[in-house]
Amino acid sequence: MTYPLLILLKVVTNKNHFIELQAGNDGYLWVTLHSGSRNLGSTVCDYYHNVAIKLNHKWRSNIPCDDLAFLPVDSHEGLSYLQAMHFALDFALENRKRMMQRVKDTIRGVFRHIVRHIVEFTEEINIHHNYAAKERHFGKDVWIHRKGATLAEKGTKGVIPGSQGSFTYIVEGLGNRDSFNSCSHGAGRKMGRMEACRTLDKAECEKSMEGILYDGFGTVKRRKQHMDDLGEAPSAYKDIDEVMEAQSDLVKIVVKLKPLAVVKG
Repeated sequence: MTYPLLILLKVVTNKNHFIELQAGNDGYLWVTLHSGSRNLGSTVCDYYHNVAIKLNHKWRSNIPCDDLAFLPVDSHEGLSYLQAMHFALDFALENRKRMMQRVKDTIRGVFRHIVRHIVEFTEEINIHHNYAAKERHFGKDVWIHRKGATLAEKGTKGVIPGSQGSFTYIVEGLGNRDSFNSCSHGAGRKMGRMEACRTLDKAECEKSMEGILYDGFGTVKRRKQHMDDLGEAPSAYKDIDEVMEAQSDLVKIVVKLKPLAVVKG
């Protein structure tokens, strides 16, 4: 049986990729790193999406718009896309591993110099978002597309960050079948980057970051005008605690993390 796969997976280079040092309510120091395949994922998406559009036009497919152009999974193009998508996921994982190793080496060096103790790193949690997977739900084999969502199967450990000025949560999936075993991958925005730059007050944004080491809010050029770059300010994002409450039937909170330092990339 053929299962159409929608070509909607896109990972773009943006400034919500970050490394954070956080204090957990479990008494441990945590490092959270958010980064993906960067431009590789976007390139894969654009290429195969254009292929899908051309083929759908050729087939006279009955789709409402080009955004829903698809590739049959058992076709040469569909199989090629899946291979490229998994390569991008593997690249993203390797990318995170290498960055995390550098962070670990830096932390070891700092603590060895200050307290002369050996630093041990214990549990590591890795979880993808922006991908498609063939799974069985409600008695059928279907393609699940987790865009802005992560796997929340029963017992699966995950990470749900807020903004750079708010809490992050380590969670465990509850396996809610109505959500196709999924949960949010973060707080989510309540305003776009440029809207935030136009409307937010820099002084208030800086106040919301008090007590957190960060690299400040720079400037962004738009239509020959320079504005404060407030696209990643905490108030540009939804309240993470409200988001967690709304998905309390999808995940349970394991550890609550308070930001100490953040680097945006």
